[in-house]
Amino acid sequence: MNIGLLISELEDIDVKNICIGACQAAKDKEINLFILPGRYLYTDKSVNEDRPYDYQNSALFDYAMTTDFDALIIDIERIGKNAPILKKEAFLRKFEPVPVLTLTECEGFTNVNPVQSDHDQMQQMGYESVCDAIYFAKNKELPPSESQKQFNFVECSPAAAIEELANISSSLLHRKYASEKAYQTFAEDARKAGVKNCGIMLYDKKVRNTIKYSWERPEVISIKSALINGTITELKDDEVRIGTDKIISSFTKAGHNIFIMGDIFVGEYQLGLLIIEFKPVMLTDNFFECLLSVITGVSRVSYLEKELKRTNEELYEVQEELARDDSVLDHIGDQDYLTGGLNRRGFFAKAYDYLKEQFKPGSSAIVAYIHMESLKKINEMYGHEEGDRAVKRVAKILEEVFEGSIYGRIRGDEFAVIDITEDEGKGETFRQEMSTQNAILLSETSRYINHLQYSICEFGHEENLSLREMLKETDENLQRIKGNY
Repeated sequence: MNIGLLISELEDIDVKNICIGACQAAKDKEINLFILPGRYLYTDKSVNEDRPYDYQNSALFDYAMTTDFDALIIDIERIGKNAPILKKEAFLRKFEPVPVLTLTECEGFTNVNPVQSDHDQMQQMGYESVCDAIYFAKNKELPPSESQKQFNFVECSPAAAIEELANISSSLLHRKYASEKAYQTFAEDARKAGVKNCGIMLYDKKVRNTIKYSWERPEVISIKSALINGTITELKDDEVRIGTDKIISSFTKAGHNIFIMGDIFVGEYQLGLLIIEFKPVMLTDNFFECLLSVITGVSRVSYLEKELKRTNEELYEVQEELARDDSVLDHIGDQDYLTGGLNRRGFFAKAYDYLKEQFKPGSSAIVAYIHMESLKKINEMYGHEEGDRAVKRVAKILEEVFEGSIYGRIRGDEFAVIDITEDEGKGETFRQEMSTQNAILLSETSRYINHLQYSICEFGHEENLSLREMLKETDENLQRIKGNY
């Protein structure tokens, strides 16, 4: 059985005691408990200027909206302490049809049995809530109150907490991420620290989330590392994609356990999720937040390392082209010296004007990226003259396929296209024609393979949709296509 415990923050002494009691009940009853410290329900007026992105933590609660949970326990009094009653009620209703129990009374919702004793009241409340949730999930009613329990929780010293945090994160922070498996390192170090189950999951691309324009939980997420029952799972191509509504069930194979979950975010953007086996040391003030910060930092550095590598490769290509071309004017003008069409500068100048004039309600923008994946090998094996002939051949194909569209060579081996149309089937026509031309291109020479990878995306009209956003999404789709080869 899977029970979710939605709380505010682990730095609250009452919340700590609730977690202590809930964890003891989960062990006694042999069920899976998932702790979700999503902080608070925020409004524009309740945002702390010193911590302007704290509201991002509440996105964690969206992972409780899944039938993987048999019941949810929600500390609505603390989570909603700064929110009006209607906002709290709307928050509780969004978890239907999963059974919900509140720790305190909330009109229209079932709350757990009240705790009679004043001795360790919050610990007893945590214990009672889990027992009630298990019974309620099975019988749709509350059981008799649990008898008073004794809790033997031993608080971890701050020094021991710092030492454990260092053991988990030190190797992670000193890796060179562009060439080494950073997330696998986290699993290895967590295992050394006594953790048997954990996982880091990231979205394919960052997802914007603000108070005014809240996010929608993506349908899929990629597991970057997974430690199950003390064994590091080998992931094909360093990742496995799963549905975001199946994250809970993917970790229940480890047997009866207690997990804690945390959001990975930067500024206004959600990046992913950490799920890790809960240990008493995590109730030390700021321990879990520091652990999340380390993983977030690694995610950012890893991304920036890869972008730097990609930028260096692009600079190398530009330097190579400049070295082979006597006319610098070709690079500061609008024309590509090799194909005679538009270069990067010319493409963007014309594309922006084209979009501004033609992209109107009722029309769609079709954006394409085409990559000559084998150009580098052609240059290396047969020389740049042969590589130039291959580029010209591809340019001729694009002129035929995308006749009337704006297209240009934006990098040595990449072309971009934009077309504005009211024809709903035009994007699919482009895809079919590119598939046909790609097959013809592959059959033309036996000396080498001149193969194209391409992404063609369609965008309905939106006033705030920019060319930059459309190109970015198309490029990201192309990178995913490349990753599948």
